Amino acid sequence: PSERARYLGALLDSQLKLDHHLSAVAGRTFAQVRLVHQLRPYLDREALLAVIHALVTSRLDYCNMLYMGLPLKSVRRLQLVQNAAAQVIVDAPRYTHVTLIFRELHWLPIGLRTQFKVLVIT
Repeated sequence: PSERARYLGALLDSQLKLDHHLSAVAGRTFAQVRLVHQLRPYLDREALLAVIHALVTSRLDYCNMLYMGLPLKSVRRLQLVQNAAAQVIVDAPRYTHVTLIFRELHWLPIGLRTQFKVLVIT
């Protein structure tokens, strides 16, 4: 028997920890953020927001209902991806505090974003 199974794009393990799924999502989206960072000099802010939404935010939002109730340690990797995407949009240095950037972009952190999505659906 296999320890992991992929169902509708989510990588589920026998204990439903989702660690492998979160690692896979974080790895793919970090790669997308790096590609967008290389495109940054050629795009204006609106186009950059559209590209980040299409390539990064959509991947973070897919199956995010599964992230409810997970420990913060597990979801932290996805939060780091969202932080990097926000820093790319405003061209902030790496260690810039992202709270003000999130406020400027009208974004919620991953934990609050998943709660918001659940509340909107129910």
